[in-house]
Amino acid sequence: MILDDRGLPWTIRLSLGWTIILALFSGGILFVPLGLYLAYWVRTRRGRSVAFWCYLILTVISILALLLPQNVFDRYASPAATGALVSIWVTVLVLWFVAPLVLRSELRSLYRRCWEISLPINILLTILFSSLYLNYSVPDLPVASSSESLRNSRDHPSP
Repeated sequence: MILDDRGLPWTIRLSLGWTIILALFSGGILFVPLGLYLAYWVRTRRGRSVAFWCYLILTVISILALLLPQNVFDRYASPAATGALVSIWVTVLVLWFVAPLVLRSELRSLYRRCWEISLPINILLTILFSSLYLNYSVPDLPVASSSESLRNSRDHPSP
């Protein structure tokens, strides 16, 4: 099951130490799936999530980059191909830093609306540790049903 029995992400029960160890052993690749998973959870609670789409685009571009042979553009290094590669690289770099910040904002908004809690999520640690820190920052609270969360987010739209 994707969520635990209370509707929370099951990854929040892992300690920060374990998530860092897993990220190191995975070569840092854990940042993107964990961010995608947390953004999906926010999407199920709020009914929408910009961070989900940021992480989804980042995931698709990363998978495509892994599937392409490394020397595919060496033979055809036209200015257009080089420009396309540079623009894709810049997009990935921007999404790598923007997606966790958007997810941070959405998590804080979700907890403020549903539980009237202001999460003290440090922006510097979010930039440095991305989704690992955000996973650690999500408190293990009793959760309202998804339909109740959706109703609250519709009654009080985000600014």
